[in-house]
Amino acid sequence: MLVCDRHRQAIALKTTPGNVVAHLAKMINKGPGKTRLVKTGPVKAKKLSGKQALFTKIPICIHSPHDGGPYIGSGMCVVRDPDTGHQNVAIHRIHIKGPSHAAVSLFSPHSKAILQKYAERKQSAPMAVVIGHHPCFEIATNYFGPHDTWHEHELAATLLDETIEMVRCEHSDIVVPAHAEIILECEIKPGATEMEGPFAEFHNYYASEPSPKPRLDLKSITMRKDAIYRHLNATPYTDHQPLAVLPSEARLFDQLTRRGYQINDVFIPPWGGLFVTIIQMKALVEEQVREALLTTLFSSALLFTKIAIAVDDDIDIYDAQDIIYALGTRVNPVKDIMQIHGTQGIPYDLSLPLIPEAPPWRTGGKLAIDATKPPLAKKALREKFTRVNKQGWGKVLLEDYI
Repeated sequence: MLVCDRHRQAIALKTTPGNVVAHLAKMINKGPGKTRLVKTGPVKAKKLSGKQALFTKIPICIHSPHDGGPYIGSGMCVVRDPDTGHQNVAIHRIHIKGPSHAAVSLFSPHSKAILQKYAERKQSAPMAVVIGHHPCFEIATNYFGPHDTWHEHELAATLLDETIEMVRCEHSDIVVPAHAEIILECEIKPGATEMEGPFAEFHNYYASEPSPKPRLDLKSITMRKDAIYRHLNATPYTDHQPLAVLPSEARLFDQLTRRGYQINDVFIPPWGGLFVTIIQMKALVEEQVREALLTTLFSSALLFTKIAIAVDDDIDIYDAQDIIYALGTRVNPVKDIMQIHGTQGIPYDLSLPLIPEAPPWRTGGKLAIDATKPPLAKKALREKFTRVNKQGWGKVLLEDYI
């Protein structure tokens, strides 16, 4: 596990655990970093093509008991716009269907738009699947914000603060990181599909039925001499969930601070199924908390959030017990909860009913909870909510008496 918690994320991003989200927001705002095209690199040490290029050469596993087969969950899939030449990178799950073909479930709207151009021209679309690199590459790949003129590997260069060496693929004009572990060069032929699924999702449910998805045909494999296969499972408390939301946490932090709110941190916990976002803040008046919560619920930066909770800086947003403590001791259900009806939910949220006219989208609502202390403007009342530890709390150790 490389980025499953703030400590590991801090190592990857060269910052401190308490500053991960703020630091990432700052780096994203810097925009793309520098890349350099080179003739070759470590990822070209071994080349397999033709009948030698097989998915079976890679230790791909079955993630969950009832999955439709083995899946690649760590592939950073690169496509190149046939009009502009700009690339897009996104992690799509890849269902292995045979020794040299698979089904790819496209998640990124940017990638879908690029592949649609090839389909309209009835041309095969090249796709390079990058497996294994510095964690900053995976963090950057999960950025879904505006980036029309640059690609996610350039953002990785910013996060690393170094120039990234890139090499051209063997069978297309796509460029990929020269120091990656494995590159799978594939193509999607017009109209070619394979059944994909079922697959246990990020929230530990089978939330979608098997369906036809674009067929991915493997053309060649290049890799390092002693390549390491980076496995990324959808299991909670590993790398999958944090990677899916870390750039979103940073973007929301940036949006809220730009609006003038005093935001300490933002966290989308895996123990909330990624549907809950917690903001840690100080407010001058209650209205600031409500506005921040509404901004969170309808932020373009977030993919899944339907419940937003605001807490003060004396609450540990990484501790579920502390969040429950804030909910239990600082929430007046009469005035501190806002329920919003008639909003669109994502297809993966089984708690919401399907919209008959537009499956698999769902209809439901959103919930905002103000679990903060009274605001700074109400100083006397706020002071009553100062947490008091009992005598010797945290100082008495059992080993001192044994």
